[in-house]
Amino acid sequence: DKEKAGGSRQTKHVSGTTRAPQTANDPTMAGRVLQGLRDAALRTRPIFEDASTAFAGKETHELARAYAVLTGCKYYGFVDQLSPGAVERLLPYVPRWAVMPFFSHFVAGENEQEIAPVMRRLRSSKVEGILDYAAEAKLDEDDGRSTSGAVAREYAFSSEQACELNARTFSQAISAVKNVSPMGFAALKVTALGDPALLEQASEEIRGGEKVSPGVLTSIERRLRKLARQASDLGVGVMVDAESYQHQPAIDHMCKQLQREFNLRRPIVLNTYQCYLKDSERRLRQDLAQARSEGWIFGCKLVRGAYMKGERERARRLGYADPIHDTYEDTSANFSECVDLVLEHLAEHQGKTSLMVATHNRESIEGTVRTMERLGIPAAPRDGLRGGVNFAQLLGMSDYLTFSLAHHGLRAFKYVPYGPLGEVMPYLLRRAQENSELLTKVDEERALLLREIFLRARDAVLLKRA
Repeated sequence: DKEKAGGSRQTKHVSGTTRAPQTANDPTMAGRVLQGLRDAALRTRPIFEDASTAFAGKETHELARAYAVLTGCKYYGFVDQLSPGAVERLLPYVPRWAVMPFFSHFVAGENEQEIAPVMRRLRSSKVEGILDYAAEAKLDEDDGRSTSGAVAREYAFSSEQACELNARTFSQAISAVKNVSPMGFAALKVTALGDPALLEQASEEIRGGEKVSPGVLTSIERRLRKLARQASDLGVGVMVDAESYQHQPAIDHMCKQLQREFNLRRPIVLNTYQCYLKDSERRLRQDLAQARSEGWIFGCKLVRGAYMKGERERARRLGYADPIHDTYEDTSANFSECVDLVLEHLAEHQGKTSLMVATHNRESIEGTVRTMERLGIPAAPRDGLRGGVNFAQLLGMSDYLTFSLAHHGLRAFKYVPYGPLGEVMPYLLRRAQENSELLTKVDEERALLLREIFLRARDAVLLKRA
């Protein structure tokens, strides 16, 4: 059935019925997306299957490139067969044209000038950016972080001077956010700002119920505070990435300090919670309670987590209990529980909560929107700030989710890597390995891409005949 498969090219399909042009009596944007979800439950057409809406801002050659890249990731298995180090060694011998399709699909550009047009196009589709300067740091080969399987992108400490240079790079990223995506965020990596051994020492003290020893985190806190101050002055946000289990308590500790200081009038600092960790819900409850009692705006990004194999190998090697949920189903259940927990806090404290639901899982997104409807949470806050509920996916992945969410009035973001090609390719491979299972399950997106390419080709032929 061509009409069901592709949809009308003259009118937009939202929930399986042909929509007339909008009128002043139409429901709110939130109402339309939630109506789409209700219709989906009745086995009519869900909002995420409207290819013409999802890819309206894409050129046909970009759709073809996306289809080719995702097909390669799905079928050829090269992602898991290479290491970032091997890519770094081989890259000088590989023609630039051979890697550009992969690079251009997942990376916005090499510098601010190149990412600016990409961000303009995203913003024209009501999608904001989370900028990540994605140069992959060289890790120590014997520190246990370079084992097989995806592991957290962490920075091997060399000197305080190198940390100052990393801080300067993050500062440039914050300025770039202001210039190309004013409602967006810059991603920060705490292991780039100081010696990870100090983070581990502070984390052990926190887990033991002790106060952090004076001076242990001083230089890292100074650099983080300076970056948060810059973001606050420019009116943009910073999103602190999650890192390895043995470093995370110290990172959480510093994030709460920054939120107390800078999240008073608007959400500037967001921390990341990896829901595959068994202790993530407990930590989240504690932090929400602190935000309530102390009166600052709670900001968080929730992810399932991507470093399962590396974390388990590290736990086995160092002799501590496996911190990861036993099954994917347990992780997904915990992710849903954590999302609901923050949404309930948001419903009671509107204007005091900023939630980023960072997932490529369609069911999780639909479940989040249903809970928003049940709790009476609006699709986007009226003040236009970063509070409320936001959704995020990686650039080049799950575009049909991101752009459909934005089209129907929800706040959508793309996680946008950028940086020099030679330095970013190892990072790209690492991210691909983190999401290797997802990359083999892209049938829905590939089908939508192929459908839209076919419909555009058909329309072009009909137009030429006319």
